[in-house]
Amino acid sequence: MKLVPLAEVKNNFSRYLEETKKEPIFITRNGRIAGVLEHLRDVDVEDYLLERSPKIRAILDRARRQAGGMSLKAYRKSRGV
Repeated sequence: MKLVPLAEVKNNFSRYLEETKKEPIFITRNGRIAGVLEHLRDVDVEDYLLERSPKIRAILDRARRQAGGMSLKAYRKSRGV
């Protein structure tokens, strides 16, 4: 994990984007974390979006409670996705 001020990220965006391959970059504004840059491979984008969708998250949480625990991978398999 690396903390970097917003102005520094703006001035060197390509460099920090490349560094996300090693670790997430937490962007600070006025000394507080305001965002994060993470490396994603193309194959990870769908899972990233599904995991962060409130609607999908509610479905997964409900399934987890009913089944005693279910990962996104297990849910997708159960749905044939």
